[in-house]
Amino acid sequence: MKRALKVMTATVLFAMLFAATLAVFSEPVYTQENAVPEVRVLRIEGIITKGTTQFLKTSIDNAHADGIDVLVFELDTPGGLVDATLEIMADILNSPIPIVTYVAPRGAIAASAGTYILLSGHIAAMGPSTTIGAAMPVMQDPTTGERNPADQKTINLLASHLRSIARERNRPVDIAEKFVTENLTLDDVEAMEVGIIDEGAQDLPELLEKLHGRTILLMGQERTLNTANANISPLEMTQQQRLVNLLSNPEIAFLLFMIGFYGLFLGLNMPGTFIPETVGAIALILALFGLGMFEVNTTGIVLMLLAVGFFIAEVFTPTFGIFTLAGVVSMVIGALLLPFEPLLPAEWFVTFRRTVLGMAVVTGGFLTLVVTKVVAMRKVPAAQSKQGMLGYVGKVTESLAPEGSVKIRGEGWRAKSYSGETIEEGATVEVVDTKGMLLLVEESDKKANNNLKQ
Repeated sequence: MKRALKVMTATVLFAMLFAATLAVFSEPVYTQENAVPEVRVLRIEGIITKGTTQFLKTSIDNAHADGIDVLVFELDTPGGLVDATLEIMADILNSPIPIVTYVAPRGAIAASAGTYILLSGHIAAMGPSTTIGAAMPVMQDPTTGERNPADQKTINLLASHLRSIARERNRPVDIAEKFVTENLTLDDVEAMEVGIIDEGAQDLPELLEKLHGRTILLMGQERTLNTANANISPLEMTQQQRLVNLLSNPEIAFLLFMIGFYGLFLGLNMPGTFIPETVGAIALILALFGLGMFEVNTTGIVLMLLAVGFFIAEVFTPTFGIFTLAGVVSMVIGALLLPFEPLLPAEWFVTFRRTVLGMAVVTGGFLTLVVTKVVAMRKVPAAQSKQGMLGYVGKVTESLAPEGSVKIRGEGWRAKSYSGETIEEGATVEVVDTKGMLLLVEESDKKANNNLKQ
């Protein structure tokens, strides 16, 4: 009996082990080769700002954490800020996942700062009828508006940096240098012929098919790209990144600075209204951030603290909701923000110059109007000097011989006898004229007699 039980148990265990073995070997094995590759696409267009930098850096980190196979930066930009561009290049060079820089769609450009970013990619590609180059740093004469090449030191520095990037990516360093030193421009066909880009494609799916199986150097190690039949997912900026991108646009920052100036100026000249100074304070903080004085987190903290200050001020100085509204605006913007440029395009310089000139004209006209009104108001005699105290009646508290004191409506005043005669203490007097803060008075009964004689 015991032996039969042991045999039965062994048989059951063997059957279970056999079934488990079949299950394991019959289960499909998924590998990197047969898994569907994931490609994430980021669009870079317009002026490159600090907001663009934050967007790309965060996207690289998130893509690595999500196991994305390849990141594609689609470029269509006329240029941007130097600091932002250099940060983006550094992020691409240190990226733990492959990054393809692709000038698209048809007719797109990657000029100035866009060229630097294009050459930084592990794979650089262009679509049909696209253009790159014109990366020489320029400076603008503030008096004439003429654009001239930047000083030789700046040109040499940026040219050397782009040569270094081209050498890192095994691209012709002499062509890369000419983008900076000679303002060289190339279309997609020319760029492919000289080897400054690695591939040309009609669209993104075609580009990914061409790149499948290609080997690149990623952080010093070889990596084979897996892009065939990839699942393509676009990624757009968050609300915070859009806000940072907007504020870091130099034109917007300048306009905010002028709004801050106007607000503080009006607030100091019209005390008690509260609206101009609160709007001005918020605009000035945002402008300083946009101009690069604060980092994103610092600006957010400053705005949050300003919001607390507005709320406290509303408690002790009721403003019928003005400080409260200002505090809410500051807190919302602060919460969203928590966690002269040589590579900008020619069109930006023209627009920015017009903006500055326009604001200068408006500011000059505004200040002229204000100064004119202030001067005119100062020439108008004070109302109280002519009629504010005239006709008031009071008692003499100190004999007027001819000066003394009177009490009118419960207030003590220095007074003088209008006729020069002494007026005794306790007499009733009436104000007939003033000299500054000195009242000229007559006894009420004598004034009445004088009126009867007339």
